[in-house]
Amino acid sequence: MTIIETLKNWADVELNLIDEKPDLKDYSNSMIVRWFFFGSCDICAQAMDLDDDEFQYFLKTLLKHIGISEEDTDELITKWMLDKMNDDELFIINQGALGFRAFETNPNGVGNLKQCLADFDGKFHSENKS
Repeated sequence: MTIIETLKNWADVELNLIDEKPDLKDYSNSMIVRWFFFGSCDICAQAMDLDDDEFQYFLKTLLKHIGISEEDTDELITKWMLDKMNDDELFIINQGALGFRAFETNPNGVGNLKQCLADFDGKFHSENKS
């Protein structure tokens, strides 16, 4: 299995642990999901010593797989490149990385995404909205 196939499989497992699928049109839910899976791609990129372009390929491919729009993915990448992540976002990234690291020994998932969605429900708001 390739690394991107493994990432997709893990994303499917984590999403299936959620009782009710998050509405990805809801900005807060979308941000939590995006940062969470950013963490899983980040840990892969670090372990494989990938450059930023390769990391972005993994991230874009994974987020597209789970239904995140290209526009929302680009927003996330811009925020990352400008180093504009806040403490909550960094926590979610870390949970995504930890969850993916545990996937090898916990192929049924660990539920970190479910917990992040519960803990951070409604905490993120678009800077573009008035």
